[in-house]
Amino acid sequence: MKVRPFIPADAPAWVDLGHALTDRQTTDEFVRAENERRAAGQIDCRWVAEFRGQLIGTGHLTFFPFDPPGFLSAGVMVAPGYRNRGVGRALWKTVQDEAGRLGVSDLAASVSDTDADSLAWAGRWGFTQHLHRFASELNLMGFDGSLFQADLERAAAQGVTFTDMADADGATLDRYLNFVADRLTETPDLAGHPRWPLAQVREILRLDTYPRPDWLVLARGPGGEWLGITAMVSIFGGAMAYNELTAMHPSARGRGLALPLKLEAVRRARAAGMGRMRTNNHSQNAPMLAVNRRLGFVSLAGQVELHWTGAEKN
Repeated sequence: MKVRPFIPADAPAWVDLGHALTDRQTTDEFVRAENERRAAGQIDCRWVAEFRGQLIGTGHLTFFPFDPPGFLSAGVMVAPGYRNRGVGRALWKTVQDEAGRLGVSDLAASVSDTDADSLAWAGRWGFTQHLHRFASELNLMGFDGSLFQADLERAAAQGVTFTDMADADGATLDRYLNFVADRLTETPDLAGHPRWPLAQVREILRLDTYPRPDWLVLARGPGGEWLGITAMVSIFGGAMAYNELTAMHPSARGRGLALPLKLEAVRRARAAGMGRMRTNNHSQNAPMLAVNRRLGFVSLAGQVELHWTGAEKN
């Protein structure tokens, strides 16, 4: 068994292993594109464990904007038939060594809350639980929007209208990105974190790769004031809509507008032919979890965010 750097030809086996062990569906092309981010100066380091020409494990060290400042995200996966043979240990050491070379001592990892073996493995290496996020999914094909007519009427009675960034000029789009950046700092995920630069907001909304400005929705009040946003991107090779964020300005909260705003996202996803919509929420984000439940989102396996602080382990 040997550990070596990832090469583009490894993408199909990398994707297959990820599909077998997690619910994160992706494509060969997306993995290759992510790997090329290093050419743009972003950290995205990948390794594979190989045995007799077969990929049996992967290691990943990358920047993830939802991690605390100064952290990098670490990931290790090993095919079930090759566990307890030192493969995970070798990959983890490779990840650690590269983090050290980059001057990073703090690492974060995300593990399914149903994967007891991986959680135990991470615990043995000194990872501790930091927070819990819940994934949920909505079946758009069977969605009945008429159930929420009263919610829409209450929003209309307040003079609320919905628009998007499809025809927005540069100044308006920048204002939207700034609005998103401000709302992100108010979420449980990023409370206390530095405000994201606009380039980072553009990246999570994929404006420079797979732009969908018609999926960047804005709720306005009767005087044109900006009340809230909901933003979607497509995932899994365009097979599913992902709701990155639905958030209200503090002055607009408590008026029952989050659900009508998210309904607008649902309407647009259905119009685009999407069959499903997925989102993730921090376990402490009770208001948005309640909105999701009302709309019919079904909970999936959650993700436990684990932290490894090297300074405490040495």
